[in-house]
Amino acid sequence: MDFSVDSLHNIEKDLNAAFSFVLKSAKVDNAGELNQTVLTKMHKGPLINCVEKLFGLLKSNIELCRSAAGKIDRLQADCIQSKTELIALQQNKLDTVQNSVRKEMQSWSDIVQKNCEKSSVPSVKSVKQVVKSYVDENDRSRSFIIYGAKEEKGEHTPELVEDLLLAMNEEKKHQVLGSLRLGTIKKDSDSVRPIKVTLGSADSVKEILSKAKTLKTLYGSYAMFSKMYLAPDRSREERIEHKKLVEEMKLLISKEPNKHHYIRNGKIVSVLRG
Repeated sequence: MDFSVDSLHNIEKDLNAAFSFVLKSAKVDNAGELNQTVLTKMHKGPLINCVEKLFGLLKSNIELCRSAAGKIDRLQADCIQSKTELIALQQNKLDTVQNSVRKEMQSWSDIVQKNCEKSSVPSVKSVKQVVKSYVDENDRSRSFIIYGAKEEKGEHTPELVEDLLLAMNEEKKHQVLGSLRLGTIKKDSDSVRPIKVTLGSADSVKEILSKAKTLKTLYGSYAMFSKMYLAPDRSREERIEHKKLVEEMKLLISKEPNKHHYIRNGKIVSVLRG
């Protein structure tokens, strides 16, 4: 008998049938009533039939177990073979990648060597400038600017920032690392210094800036924030470029009032008003 799921189900059915046959032949209702006394009282014919049936099932089970053992051995051998082939394949891929990397490194080495022969070694000043630019850019990505926040003597900017985030329902979502007014106070001037706010991550800044437009809809105790607007912490070059875009957008607004104009990703976008 070949081992399979179906053969297991068939054996189970045969065993249940044989069990019922023995109980019926012994004239008992359950296995608990089947004992030596009951079996002794059975007639010879029914007892022989029970023994023959059980012996046949025992033989079938032995054949099924032998078949199962053989199949398990074959599966184990196949599994070992598959693992061996997989290891060989992985090693082959690893060798291929290492060869590719070695060739690419050699190519880059040749390029660097040729360029070094043609140009001078970078100065310490230029390297410091590159590092500073990277650090500044990383710092700005975690900061945003608040414009239009009325400046008062003895103010505490962290409280203002906390109230602003509360008005935007963002007070518990982001870690505020610090805030301060930018620039110096100018006498006889009504200009308001912007506030720089630094958060724990660049993602937090992106999320808050994406909801900055909700400030215009605030009223009641939060009405003061409706006159403020938020912007990314731009570098000097980015501020100059953004100012140019704003001027261009103002011209477009006067020329095409039937369209909605706004700046996105460093470009002016114009769409018809609905």
